[in-house]
Amino acid sequence: MKKTTILVILALIGAVSKAEGQVNPKISQLFEELKQTKGVMYPKTPTIIKRGGMDNSGNHPQLDYSLHLYYRPDLIRGRQDSHFVDSVLRIEKACFDKRVKAIRRTVSEMQKEAQDSCHYESHTGGKDTIVCSLNLCRDTTRVHKYSDDKFSYFYSDEFLYFVLESGKAEESFEGLFHYCVSLPGLDLYSGTYSWGDMNDDIESLMNEHGISHRNAFWQHDDAYSHAVWDDEEEEERSAWINIVNYGEYAYAGVTEAKIYSLTEDQKPLAQQLLAAIDSMALRFTNSWQDRYYEYHYGASFKGNPSTILAVYTRQISETNSIQVRVADHSYHFLILYTRGTEWLPTEWFCLKSFINGKKEYFEGMKPRE
Repeated sequence: MKKTTILVILALIGAVSKAEGQVNPKISQLFEELKQTKGVMYPKTPTIIKRGGMDNSGNHPQLDYSLHLYYRPDLIRGRQDSHFVDSVLRIEKACFDKRVKAIRRTVSEMQKEAQDSCHYESHTGGKDTIVCSLNLCRDTTRVHKYSDDKFSYFYSDEFLYFVLESGKAEESFEGLFHYCVSLPGLDLYSGTYSWGDMNDDIESLMNEHGISHRNAFWQHDDAYSHAVWDDEEEEERSAWINIVNYGEYAYAGVTEAKIYSLTEDQKPLAQQLLAAIDSMALRFTNSWQDRYYEYHYGASFKGNPSTILAVYTRQISETNSIQVRVADHSYHFLILYTRGTEWLPTEWFCLKSFINGKKEYFEGMKPRE
C-alpha cells in the first residue's frame, strides 16, 4: 500500500512539474514567493487551474495562475480589543505590501520581454488605481486586445494582468493578479480516458478498500429558487452553502450525488485516496475530451480548493464534478452530476434528498434538534 501511494504522489508531482515547465520562470518564482507571505486573519494561497477540452485540437489547454489581494481593516476593527486589532493590522498590512511589491517588481521585469503592454496608474484624492496588462505571446495571429471603459487587456497564448484599487472603506484595497499560458496541444491518437473510465476507476479504488457509497438527490425549481433569494427567506438561503454554475445560468437545478465517506481515524487512508483520485483527474486532462473541464491543482480536505475537477458543457447546463470535504468528523469524496445550477445543501453529508426545501435524511443521520 505504501509503495503504491508513493508512486501515485511521485506521478502527480511529475505531472505538475511538466505543466509548470511551460510557465515563465519569473512567474514560478513570484508564486513561490507569494506562498510564503500568508496573513494572520486572511491567508490567501495562489490558485492554479488547468482549463481545456471540447476543442483541444484548435485551442490548447491553458494554465491559470491567480491571486486575489485584500486589505480590509474595516472587517477587523471593532471585533477585538484595540491592542490585538492594531497588532493584526500591522501584520496584515506588511503582508499585503510585500505581496504588492513582489507583483509589481515581476510585472516590471516581464514588461521588458512583452510584445505589447498597457499601464495605467493614478494616485489622486486619496484613491489609488493600478492597472497593468501584458501580452507575452509572439504569435500575433493568436492575440486579442479588448478594452472596457478605461483600460485595455490582452487574451493570447500567454498574458497577464494586474489590477489594484482602493476599496470603498477607508484604507482598504482590493486587487487581482492573473497569469495565463497555453500548454502543448494533445495528440488525438494517444488514447482516451473518459469521465466514465475515471468514475469506474474511482469506484474500483473505493471497493478495494471496502468503502461503499450512498446516493443523494438535491433539487430546486424556479419558484423555490426565487423564493430563497427573497429578502424574507434568510432561513431558506442558509440551508445552502455552495452555488455553482459552469454553463449558462439557470435558476433551477438537479444534482445526483454519490458520497464516499471515511471516519476521522482514517485520515491517512483518506489522504492516500485523495492523491490517487487527483492523479486520475490529471490523467483525464491529458486526454482529448469532448467537453470543457477545470482541474484545480492542490485540492484538499481543508477546502482551498475543495473541487478537484469539473467537467461541463457551455450551451447545455450539465456538469460533472469531483469534490472533497470534511464534515461531521469525517472525510468525504463527492461525485456530482448536475443539470442546471449546482446547489450544495448545508447538511449535504446527511441528506438523502432535498427537494425545494423538503428534507429526507439518511437513516440514523438526522441531526439532533
